[in-house]
Amino acid sequence: MRYSADGVAIVCPCCRNETFDKDYRQLNSRGATFFGLDWANRNATILVCQRCTYISWFMSEPRAHKN
Repeated sequence: MRYSADGVAIVCPCCRNETFDKDYRQLNSRGATFFGLDWANRNATILVCQRCTYISWFMSEPRAHKN
């Protein structure tokens, strides 16, 4: 799938590929983990390049475009 952020097409900085797999990761903080509050941490969207597997992180959801 192809994605854009703020109207700009996302391209892999390593191999210049334009197709990615999307997933989500939790952004853990030491304080929340110490108190057992990992569920309260924010999530980030990650895009994994389908060619070289480079991972790009986004705090806001990239917009999907059909291939």
